[in-house]
Amino acid sequence: MLVRNLVIAVMHIVIAAALAAVAATCVQGILGDVLHAARAETLQTYIRMRGDREQAVFDRAETFILAAESAFVRRLETLGDEEVEAEFDRFFPPHGDGTRRSAPELFEGVDLDGGDNAYGIGAFLGDGEAMTLEEQRRYLAGLHVVRTVGEAWLQQFSSLYYFTPDRRMVMFAPEREDRLEFYRFEAPADFPLQADEDPRLFSRETNPDGVMQCTQLSRFVYRDAGERSATACRKPVLDGDVLLGAFGTSIMMNDHLASALEEPPAGGVNLMLGRELQVIARGRPAAEGDDVRVDPAALAGYLANDPRPRGIVRAEALGQMIAFSRVAGPDWYFVSVVPLADIEATVSERTRRVFLIVFFAALVVSALASLVWHYLPALRLPGRPAARTEATPE
Repeated sequence: MLVRNLVIAVMHIVIAAALAAVAATCVQGILGDVLHAARAETLQTYIRMRGDREQAVFDRAETFILAAESAFVRRLETLGDEEVEAEFDRFFPPHGDGTRRSAPELFEGVDLDGGDNAYGIGAFLGDGEAMTLEEQRRYLAGLHVVRTVGEAWLQQFSSLYYFTPDRRMVMFAPEREDRLEFYRFEAPADFPLQADEDPRLFSRETNPDGVMQCTQLSRFVYRDAGERSATACRKPVLDGDVLLGAFGTSIMMNDHLASALEEPPAGGVNLMLGRELQVIARGRPAAEGDDVRVDPAALAGYLANDPRPRGIVRAEALGQMIAFSRVAGPDWYFVSVVPLADIEATVSERTRRVFLIVFFAALVVSALASLVWHYLPALRLPGRPAARTEATPE
């Protein structure tokens, strides 16, 4: 009898464990999918808001440069030969080395006709004494555009410049710490003003539609050391197939990148990746003590062939969820990396609870069923014998 009861008890435990395991496995799968979907949805909302915020900086830069382009085209149409001949030598006198530079008073401040005023302007015109009348017209128009449009947007952008790929440039930047003296006085006559990324800007193959493009982080041209912390956004001005020049502005990114990488998603960290998917900047984790490991090469591998402008990638091999949003202009990536460990821990904890609940519930139900089955004969009412079937002879 004892052995029989032990066998029954063991069977009940095995059945309860099996039921609990099945229930826990089902809950684990369902709960894991639900939690991953919820985290992905939260990250999707987060990356959309933060990505739009980062994109807004370069959208404003594009609006700024388009305003300069429109003003330039209008100015070219109204600028006559006599005005060019009268003003060009005044504003861009020969420097004595084959170049023309901006007149000193253009930076210090000079009154113009009609009660207007020009200030904060510097220029370097390579081979300036050999410029044609049409080239002079464009640079005189560029001078007036960077002065008026640049001043109107000065609260948002610290510089505006017009340039051509033949080592010529005129810039409005009144708040530059160097006072534009490098261009105005110091640059040698053969200074290669063209930046490394200019060919990509002007090439019909790399920029067929003449859209605004921004450079990778770099130093200002007058600095040969220090942190690379500025990006230059430039747009060519085209008249059909004729290149009239380009407008650009430089944006200091130190403070912007610092603020962009703040407030990462719970448990995660924010990063900014460059055009080649290299890490430009990395923020701090959401909480002190968090250590989110980031493998740049693996991260680049997940993003390199993803054509979406923004999205979520579940990188099981890294144990991470990656949210990204492309930033048009510099072709950067705003990225948030969140470990999956907290989700797995939550799933594991809740699965364990479900297992225990179902296990003990199954044990209780099995025990009750056993008691009812075992003691049911004793619970029958007395005086009521079991029915018998007897044959009565006739």
